Amino acid sequence: MQTLGLYLHIPFCEKRCNYCAFLTFDNQDKLRQRYVDYLKREIALHQDEKRLVDTVYFGGGTPSYLSAQQMTELMDSVKRCFTVAEDAEITIEMNPESVTREHLEAYLKSGINRFSMGVQSFDDQVLKMMGRLHNKQTVFEKVALMKEMGCHNFSLDLMFSNPYQSMDVWEKDIANAIALKPKHLSCYSLMYKPHTNFYKWRESGKITMVDDETDRKMYHLLQKELQKAGYHQYEISSFALPHYEGKHNKKYWTQKDYLGLGLGASSNIGLKRFDNVDNFIAYFQAIDAGQLPIAADSVMELSLEEKEQEYIILNMRLIEGLSIEEVNRKFGIDFLKKYDYAVQKHLKTGLLQLQDGRLKFTQLGLDVGNQFYLDII
Repeated sequence: MQTLGLYLHIPFCEKRCNYCAFLTFDNQDKLRQRYVDYLKREIALHQDEKRLVDTVYFGGGTPSYLSAQQMTELMDSVKRCFTVAEDAEITIEMNPESVTREHLEAYLKSGINRFSMGVQSFDDQVLKMMGRLHNKQTVFEKVALMKEMGCHNFSLDLMFSNPYQSMDVWEKDIANAIALKPKHLSCYSLMYKPHTNFYKWRESGKITMVDDETDRKMYHLLQKELQKAGYHQYEISSFALPHYEGKHNKKYWTQKDYLGLGLGASSNIGLKRFDNVDNFIAYFQAIDAGQLPIAADSVMELSLEEKEQEYIILNMRLIEGLSIEEVNRKFGIDFLKKYDYAVQKHLKTGLLQLQDGRLKFTQLGLDVGNQFYLDII
């Protein structure tokens, strides 16, 4: 049976962070139960899907902002309408302030077995500027609660290159994260996205971006310290202890099929891409009509050539890189011949290395890989 990943979008937060450009809403508590009810109805529209679901991911927004009962209802719907593998990886994103004993008990009982906590920093001044609702102490308390209750497979999100986050602060952030012994870490450089407070503050001169050289020093320090602590970097932003790589996110980078459910969720099925509508009225109306809430203008049928180029680019995000044999077999090409110019050029520039039948980025390539991507396209 073919496998499928499920992504369920929970578009609610207690408060929008100053860097956030995701599809999420605060001050919408009255909509939460209605949205959950409609999301269950959307799940039911897919109940004839003849595939084995081997990963489920609740993202947002802040899924842990839903009540324990609401999350239980959603998990019950998923298990009722899909064939979920016994060993499926089932992940929920959480923010520290919304993690409670009641929530964790409900998650464990419903089959959720991986917990991704958005920490971002352990420095209270940095957290305040980011608009986060928690502080360092809250993180330590909530991780202790998770461990006490048996939520051992947990991941922490960190963010670097924040204003007010000096190299010294970042070094302490890394040390604090390692001290909590997560099985996995996702670490991102701050992006200034339009319509966010950070973007407005930068444009007005209220804050100053961390320069590129410092950003790269922070990334290299992260790589060095996590490697020393036993973490394996398997993707540009992802680090894991042995056997704890994130299976769901790896579907994105290896072009496996996933189905997105909920407001604005994206799907990738074969050569077809599509997104759900991104406003509540249209979402509710489609489901009331018994239709999938897909945005008509989002449906895109990729050509095999486009799929091939995307496969190369996404696989190069992985530290192990691209298997030449696999890409040749998958697309019926001679990769080294077809992309000879780009490969030879960047073997010389030092961005790439070709070893044991795999093409992968060097450390320099991990920093400036876009140059290779442009030549592929």
